[in-house]
Amino acid sequence: MIKIKDGYILKKVAGENIVIATGDARLSFNGIITFNEVGAEVFSRLDGTRTISRITDEIAALYDAPKDVIESDIEKLIEKMRKQGLLEE
Repeated sequence: MIKIKDGYILKKVAGENIVIATGDARLSFNGIITFNEVGAEVFSRLDGTRTISRITDEIAALYDAPKDVIESDIEKLIEKMRKQGLLEE
């Protein structure tokens, strides 16, 4: 199961979903990350208690979208988050 590392939170600022680094995470985090609504839903579910499969099912049901499309999009998003150092696995 995957979770967002401690020190990273998602805030809605001026209508945008923005990742903010807090505490020690501020020392290693350079830049800004924004998410659309689906990305924000995925971010909020990466809490260490859900599998990627479960998150995919939840998002597909929430948006009434084909599971294979959602799964592909989530895999791409998670890979980007890995590269940015946001995930704890």
